[in-house]
Amino acid sequence: MEITWEGGKRTAYSGEELRWACPCAECRGEMGAPGRLARISALSPEELRIKDVTLVGQYAFQIAFESGHATGIYTFTYLRGLKATNI
Repeated sequence: MEITWEGGKRTAYSGEELRWACPCAECRGEMGAPGRLARISALSPEELRIKDVTLVGQYAFQIAFESGHATGIYTFTYLRGLKATNI
């Protein structure tokens, strides 16, 4: 996925980078319990391929993966803070 930010900076994110960075409660954990991503070391190829991206308001994307996982809301601020490839 590529984003061109205001000001012209462009950033590329792989499906794998975005899936491991999923900010949802299932993946990150909640109420002091670790999330799924803290308990595993590998994801299936279906979990790493982006299926769809939907704009949420004017502040975020909801990214759906081929595995069906689609609960992460990636704010623009969060995405800008991720280590990704600047192009």
